[in-house]
Amino acid sequence: MAKKKVLLMGKAHSGKTSMRSIIFANYLARDTTRLSPTLDVEHHHVRFLGDLVLNLWDCGGQDAFYESYFERDRETIFRSVELLIYVFDIESESPEKDFDHFCGVLEAIEENSPDARIFVLVHKMDLVAEEDRQAIFEDRKRLIAESCVSCGVENFKCYPSSIWDESLYKAWSEIVTNLIPNIRLLETHLNNFCRMCDADEVVLFERATFLVISHAQYSSSEGGTAAIANFAAPGPPADGSASSPPTDAVDIPVSSMASSPMSPDSGAGVVEAPEIVSEAAEQATDRSPAAIEETPRHVGRTPHFDSHRFEKISNIVKQFKLSCGKAQSQFQGMEVRNSRFSAFIDAFTANTYIMVIVSNPHVHTAATLLNIQNARNHFERFIPRI
Repeated sequence: MAKKKVLLMGKAHSGKTSMRSIIFANYLARDTTRLSPTLDVEHHHVRFLGDLVLNLWDCGGQDAFYESYFERDRETIFRSVELLIYVFDIESESPEKDFDHFCGVLEAIEENSPDARIFVLVHKMDLVAEEDRQAIFEDRKRLIAESCVSCGVENFKCYPSSIWDESLYKAWSEIVTNLIPNIRLLETHLNNFCRMCDADEVVLFERATFLVISHAQYSSSEGGTAAIANFAAPGPPADGSASSPPTDAVDIPVSSMASSPMSPDSGAGVVEAPEIVSEAAEQATDRSPAAIEETPRHVGRTPHFDSHRFEKISNIVKQFKLSCGKAQSQFQGMEVRNSRFSAFIDAFTANTYIMVIVSNPHVHTAATLLNIQNARNHFERFIPRI
């Protein structure tokens, strides 16, 4: 079991404990008003992806505590740190003092944990007028970069955030994926699964936090629908030449493209949704096997326009999952479907949920659900050991 020390620091009332409570303790944003200020250092052991434990040090931000952090407890606080997450309050009345503390933290990190990765959150961005947010964030990011350079820190990442929108999930998803050592391997397997399912996108969420771990997206350079049909019914090519499996294929059983209806006891809800996602879908008029073989891969897919779509889904589904818990029900999954696409969200491995987006009209619901089921054991073999 891997343990990673994570420092969560920032001035008092910057929102550190609120964001931690939303991400890891299942608080709703409106419930964070009940939280009291952190005194000294609060230790929390948070399990992530089953075998990864975050040793989260939530450090109080009052001036008196910073004196202790920099002097008496300097080595204890800043030694063996894997990640530093520093939170700036965009509405702070004393930004100069905030940057003084930030520089002190950077110097202590460089001295005691020079390999620590540094993330900076510019928080409470919801308090800034929407038309001014990007400009104000870029200006604050520039000041943060100048402070980092002055302290000898070359690498850091900076994100805007707010507990009232998806930006919080965006920032924390980026942060926690840096703790997964084999993330590139996971992305490779997910890309192969996306290709085999003929899906537009596949997204993997951590089960408890619903943070995005990884995702795969359809590439127009990949093969056509015939490749999917051949997975279902392997046989020699039409030209009589010998066939061989793709060299990068993953050994995941892929279901046939059957037209059987969704099992009534599958545990997933079916929702006929309005067209809230603009996935252009080419309408199929001939669904015969010959037509499928001759028709190229569905080309009606359009580039995605919302770069925060995954985090919005994280936020929405987690709130719904919490609502199910309050009603003494257990969330298993859901299906959202309209004329242009189908979205399947289902429990995947012991520590993850998966979302599969399909707009190809030739891919049947039953095939997608069976592919998810058949892929579970394959992904279960390596996700817990990440």
